[in-house]
Formats: sequence, C-alpha cells, structure tokens
Amino acid sequence: MKICPNCEFSNDERFPTCAYCNAMIMDVPVTPSADPDDLEHERRALSETRHRTIRGQVAWAGVLYAIVIALTAATLGQVDHPLALALYAGSGLLVTFAITRNIAGQFSASLLQGILTLLLILCFGPIQLFSIFMLVGHIIVPSILWHWIELIYSANR
Repeated sequence: MKICPNCEFSNDERFPTCAYCNAMIMDVPVTPSADPDDLEHERRALSETRHRTIRGQVAWAGVLYAIVIALTAATLGQVDHPLALALYAGSGLLVTFAITRNIAGQFSASLLQGILTLLLILCFGPIQLFSIFMLVGHIIVPSILWHWIELIYSANR
C-alpha cells in the first residue's frame, strides 16, 4: 500500500497516481498494511516464495551449465589444467549471469560463450581438431541454457 503525501489516502501499490487527489505517488515507498488480515500480506509472502524458487532453479541451471562447459572442455578440448577448467566453469557462470540480467539474449549468449571459449583456447591450448568441436559445442549449449531459464521464468509467472 502507498499512502499519498498530499491527502494521506491509502492507495494500491501498483497505481502511479493517487486515486483520491491524482497526485503522483510513484516515488512514495510501499508500506505494509497494519491489518494482519489484509490480503496484501499473503500476496507478498507468496511472491517472495516464488522469487526464492526462481532464484534456486536458475542457480541450479547455471551450475549445471558451468559443469557441462567444464566437462566439454575436459573431454573434447582435452584440457587438464585445473585453473583452465575453473576458468571454463567461470565463463559458464558469467554467461548465466548475463542471461539472467537480460544482458545477453539467445544469440548474444552463444556469441559471448564462444568468444570466452576462444580466448581460453588461445591462452591454455592445445589447439587441435577436437578444440573445434568443443568451440562449436560451447556456441550451441548457451541457447539451451537460455531456453531453460526462459522456461523457468514462464512457469513461475
């Protein structure tokens, strides 16, 4: 609930203007209702539970994605240096962060992972035929992650 600073009328928090005096209340902080039986408390608790569930599912998807990226680097790219594998997993987490913050979309997430993988191949080598398969895999897999995260958000609306 938002209380109008002009007329002190109690407004629903989704409205940008006061229902009584039409004053702008977009910048007014939301205050919870004093009535414990108000439906707003139940709605807030449900919303917080939903956000917690979404964060957990997205974190789980990001960790699995980072593991897949590191495993493909270890098997296809034949990378065995622990720091390099950690950097591959870190690049997977970076791509997950970019997707969840709407910095990267389906195409740009694949492009970002491809660039990060190419940089890691150039830094940690070895450059061989299987490295190309790893690079192609690292370009394809982010689109699956993007769809997975979109499904998580769509299912919890």
